[in-house]
Amino acid sequence: MNIKRKRNKSVKRKRLEIAKEAASRTLNANGKTDLPPLPVDKNGGLDTLFSHRYGVLPYGNIYMSNELNGDFVRHDGLGPLLLSLNDEEILSVLQFLDAGSLGRLSQCSRYLYVAGHHDDLWRDLTLRKYGKTGFSFTNSWKDTFISTDIANMIKCAKDDTTIAKISFSFEPHKPIKIKNIYSDTFFRSWLCCTFTLQKSWLSVQNVDTMNSESMSTEKFLEYEENNIPLLIKGATKDWPALQKWNKEYLIKQSQNVSFRATSGAAPLPANYTIENYSKYCDEVSEEAPLYLFDRTFAHNCPSLLDDYEEALKTSCPYFDHEAKHGHDLFSLLGKGKRPDHRWIIMGPSRSFSNFHIDPNCTHAWNAPIVGRKRWIFYPPGTNPPGVYPSPNGDDVVMPISLGEWFLTHY
Repeated sequence: MNIKRKRNKSVKRKRLEIAKEAASRTLNANGKTDLPPLPVDKNGGLDTLFSHRYGVLPYGNIYMSNELNGDFVRHDGLGPLLLSLNDEEILSVLQFLDAGSLGRLSQCSRYLYVAGHHDDLWRDLTLRKYGKTGFSFTNSWKDTFISTDIANMIKCAKDDTTIAKISFSFEPHKPIKIKNIYSDTFFRSWLCCTFTLQKSWLSVQNVDTMNSESMSTEKFLEYEENNIPLLIKGATKDWPALQKWNKEYLIKQSQNVSFRATSGAAPLPANYTIENYSKYCDEVSEEAPLYLFDRTFAHNCPSLLDDYEEALKTSCPYFDHEAKHGHDLFSLLGKGKRPDHRWIIMGPSRSFSNFHIDPNCTHAWNAPIVGRKRWIFYPPGTNPPGVYPSPNGDDVVMPISLGEWFLTHY
């Protein structure tokens, strides 16, 4: 009887210690306390909850564990030195490792296996080493880094006449699901790139709409002068770009030309050919995808400009810089001094640009050619929920991705 009571007290004390540590870790952002809620799907959110490729669960699920210490995988896998760090701090430390060190570290324990395969770490390694020269995306950022490395090794081997025979092989990474990994930090990025977008989020349309045939220059300038968003329908129906622009055509017209892609979450931009970027769009699944946003396309691929510029002057004469209304005030700055004023924009599903005000205080007009794009506007002087601009507007603090913003604030 005494032995049983002592054991019960010991178990109770241990559970209390675990609960205190869990509360402490939560307060210290081991997992963010503002983890977005699970979206509602046909299975009550369970499809998203249990779909993480490495088996990670939100931190609150630790209280459902059957283990005496539900966090034992983390405890055993970090050791006394790293155990004092929360998961975000662990990732910050791992950012300083090179690819070889990160790969070896991920073999040291089950917890470090999951942390070492955090896709953002391998994305940053890839962009730092191959962002300028270009690469072909393969399955995941880790696979991309390794396959690109191997391709370069093979090229060097072929160029080196002193190497008689060399063999490299690439095996795609196959994730292993690890039990008893609880982390909001690891789970959040997975949640924000895989949840199902609710149809109701995309159904609201409250921006003024007008057919292009009814739009006059005077009416157009009225909207511009008053800074009112406007949707002009039918303006692109006769543009050659609408019939021509598909993957094959764009690849053919832009051979050997690199375009710049960026992401608010990535440390560096990347240079892509259209062929490589199309492959990236087809295969990637990440929270904040790289967004092709290039200002040099008109110079590097003039045929793409020809596919819409003259037709634009006909369907939207208010955009004609040679028109008498003289709306093109930047032309007064002289040749070579005007700011960038046209871009080609591409992105995979869930790509986005952050909430912003145009840095040149101009009006931006976008013409979707393929796919769909959703705009969210807030009146001047009204900050979107969860978005905190600096007093001068140069910097903006907001959720890492638009997916997180949708889940948390929309």
